[in-house]
Amino acid sequence: MDDSPAVRGIGVALMETEVLEEVSPPVSVDTQWRPLLRLGAGAAVFVVIMIPIQALVFILSPPPQTVLEYFELFERNPLLGLLDLDLLLTIDYLAMIPFYLALFVVLKRASATSALVALVVGLFSVALYLFSREATFSMWLLSSQYASAATAAQEAAVVASGQTLLTLYNGGSFGLSYLLGAVSTLIFSVAMVRYRVFGLLPGIVGIITGVTMLVPANLGQIGVIVAMLSLIPTALWLILLSRAFFRTAKATTSGSGFSRS
Repeated sequence: MDDSPAVRGIGVALMETEVLEEVSPPVSVDTQWRPLLRLGAGAAVFVVIMIPIQALVFILSPPPQTVLEYFELFERNPLLGLLDLDLLLTIDYLAMIPFYLALFVVLKRASATSALVALVVGLFSVALYLFSREATFSMWLLSSQYASAATAAQEAAVVASGQTLLTLYNGGSFGLSYLLGAVSTLIFSVAMVRYRVFGLLPGIVGIITGVTMLVPANLGQIGVIVAMLSLIPTALWLILLSRAFFRTAKATTSGSGFSRS
């Protein structure tokens, strides 16, 4: 057998590559969770499909800056008004609920604490976001009231209500929701890397995604730019995890899976 330095060097290199690519045994969960994993995978795919659509809407129809501009937009095109007030993103956030639940189910045997904290933070992020999007449909209603107002006082009152909605829309609740989403993503992803859940790549991409989300989208122009750039790792993370969820749902058997805690 050839034991030359070149052969030994190739062997060491192969061993190092195996270490770098080392993953945990295939993830498996109880059979009862199989539908949830498929739902979470489908939700991830749905959000990925929606990302370019939302970006296109933002580019082609930048959101108005004032209450009166929103009223005028709703009078011309109610659907575009809803889209400019994040109707699609609201649907995305709702789709993240089964995605977070699926991640929790997958990670809870590897690290119950990390999985539970990340789930709670993620769900709280969704709740705060929905609270901050009161304007999405209410602004449409106010635009109708403004159009039918008979006096200047009535118009002023409607505009004031609209300004309150826009303040909530762009305010602290949305920013906190964005940050909590980043924290949830980071906790899930760090746990995936630590316990080699689905290998290293999904966890590493998730960490990159979480870091880019630490700059809220409502933080001026820089926030918008970072938010747009964050869509790239976000989409990749969701694609990787959707594939992993589908594989796990297909392969899972009752009573098998992680025994580490």
